[in-house]
Amino acid sequence: MDNRELNKKTKTALNIINIVANDEGKRLDIYISQAFSITRTKAKMLIEENYITVDGKTTKPSIKVKRGMHIKGEIPEEEPLSIEAQDIPLNIIYEDEYILTINKPFGMVVHPSFGHKDKTLVNAVLSHLNVTCYENAPIPRAGIVHRLDKDTTGVILVAKDSKTQDMLSNMFKKREILKQYRAVVEGIIKEDTIIIEGNIGRHPTERKKMAVLKTGGREAITVVKVLERLKNFSYVEVYPKTGRTHQIRVHLSYIGHPVVGDETYGKRAKHASKRILLHAYKLDFIHPLKHTPISLCAPVPDDIEAFIQSHRV
Repeated sequence: MDNRELNKKTKTALNIINIVANDEGKRLDIYISQAFSITRTKAKMLIEENYITVDGKTTKPSIKVKRGMHIKGEIPEEEPLSIEAQDIPLNIIYEDEYILTINKPFGMVVHPSFGHKDKTLVNAVLSHLNVTCYENAPIPRAGIVHRLDKDTTGVILVAKDSKTQDMLSNMFKKREILKQYRAVVEGIIKEDTIIIEGNIGRHPTERKKMAVLKTGGREAITVVKVLERLKNFSYVEVYPKTGRTHQIRVHLSYIGHPVVGDETYGKRAKHASKRILLHAYKLDFIHPLKHTPISLCAPVPDDIEAFIQSHRV
């Protein structure tokens, strides 16, 4: 379908000549985003700024692709070294000479990306660590060792040096850090505890989404415990035993109980929730340098507590 050449130092070159029948009729920006696993916003910008041409001419994101088109262009790599420190207040749960733990608010992006180049957690952490910009940071990714989605609140762990970062990353890989989430989900879960198992990988037709796959994908295990049954909803505690992209959201949707407010993996909400009601509640582990048990907890946000209160039976 495509003939791509990757230059790791500069750009991804693309030269699409043949378009399969299933792709005919798609908007060009949607086609490019799916073919190269980038956001539609980025694809749209690349077309509008003439990085991508059709039959040797500049074009619009809205044109429909069809067989015989010659799509050519390049996808420039992001340049993270331009990220600068920003004095953004942080809700710090715990800090010592090795680690920093933050209660991430709703709406904050963790890592800068296309469309989110500032006001991210990385910008704020650089400022807190007195580092002026990304290229001067003594550790990769500003020390952040795991991620939360933009609209997920709660505990996120940051290392202050490369040694600690490597140790924490290995602990996550070895499942030595116990992650605990709280969520409100659609419907009443009858069982008190559910173990969800199902390999997770890229959705076969919607490339921005993940899905439980019958074949392929990566092992994913999620334990769900019901804390309280509400009117038409369940308040649950969730333990992801693995760390796949969107794992909790995908697994809960897979069993028919999507997280309230999750319009990606659930139905458009009819209730009054303004965001996905998912919160990274707690991390438990042995401190990698001090070798003492540590438990880091972010209180459940007021909006989730208010939703629970208003839906009690």
